[in-house]
Amino acid sequence: MEKHRESKRVLLGRRIRAIRNANGWTQEELGAKSDVSYKYIGEVERGQQNPSLDTLIKIADALEIELSDLFCFEQQISNRKDVEAMLAKIIKGISDDDLRQLFFVLKGLYPQK
Repeated sequence: MEKHRESKRVLLGRRIRAIRNANGWTQEELGAKSDVSYKYIGEVERGQQNPSLDTLIKIADALEIELSDLFCFEQQISNRKDVEAMLAKIIKGISDDDLRQLFFVLKGLYPQK
């Protein structure tokens, strides 16, 4: 369970970093805009800190996004192995009929040559 929490902290940190970078801001700039130490911002981005709700609200407000947007981790899937693992979890949880339908959809989108 501890590893699961740690991985969520890492995902949260990556999400904050991605949004900060998309704005073209340094950690110092985000820190100043959110009234949070830039060193702490760096620790959050590396998944080393577990920020409070108040801190997350400050960061979201500074980034001019909704608080819930910080937790949109699906966009953080960065490599094929992660995608395959998530697909495997989905496939294990669906019925045989749904699996067949998924197969035909994928086969239509990506016909074998």
